[in-house]
Amino acid sequence: MGSEMIGLFDEIAYGKLDGVAEIRLNRPESRNPISARPGGTRDQILAALADAEADPTVGAVLVTGAGAAFSAGGDLAGNPIREHAADEARFRETADDFHRRVRRCPLPVVAAVRGYCLGAAVVLAASCDLVVAGDDARFGLPEGRLGLPGAAGLVPLIGRQWAKFLILTGELIDAGLAQRIGLVTAVVPAAELDPRARDLAARLSRMPREATTLNKRAVDAAADASGDEAARVAASGYDIITLAMSGRAQAPDGRPFAEIRREEGVRGLKAAREAQFTTPWLHRSYEPRAGA
Repeated sequence: MGSEMIGLFDEIAYGKLDGVAEIRLNRPESRNPISARPGGTRDQILAALADAEADPTVGAVLVTGAGAAFSAGGDLAGNPIREHAADEARFRETADDFHRRVRRCPLPVVAAVRGYCLGAAVVLAASCDLVVAGDDARFGLPEGRLGLPGAAGLVPLIGRQWAKFLILTGELIDAGLAQRIGLVTAVVPAAELDPRARDLAARLSRMPREATTLNKRAVDAAADASGDEAARVAASGYDIITLAMSGRAQAPDGRPFAEIRREEGVRGLKAAREAQFTTPWLHRSYEPRAGA
């Protein structure tokens, strides 16, 4: 993290050094959950992005996580419980606006991912321009096992079959597979993640700033014209309905997950999820054998 610290943030750390603005998810004791509350993680990220964009000495942004994980996903414990369908619609629209804002940052944005990158964190990483992952990184959408949405925004990157697999099974995939399906740009040894990601961001920061912005926008415009943005808009309505119905999603014992969350918290949700299954399916048929 650079020596120049900007702003009063309690869920991220933010600094600038040698042309790179670094945004670090900064609650390592709880694996850097991403809160959606007013003034929370997402709002703090947007404030940091705005500062970086306004600084002519900054040429790239690096997004990373403190501690052993990038992020375990949405802040189930800290986000307010949504009682009505209108609340779910506003929540989804706010999330869409956040990820759209990250994608439209005029500066190149590099994500450096170590350890767990789950749920909302996967969508955040996918909203960045380039993703560098340590070989210890694990990606997944476990919210699918709780009756929640989360995969639609990944379809333009990884295609429908892998998006379906991630959300329908809730299984985690390793960094190598994430790279093969298009979610990750490069995989590096975990011990080298920080310097390698910073080096990439520093290289991007030395490019002509205006040309970098225009080239980034040209690629995004081509992708959106090919259907990426239309796909996100088309899926949004289904995600809102899924969110609105999530209060009725049931664990194997018949109790709604929403009830389990209210009575037992995150620990209870994890126990209910484990009642579905605990052993992964994918590694038996896809992951390469040792020495292969």
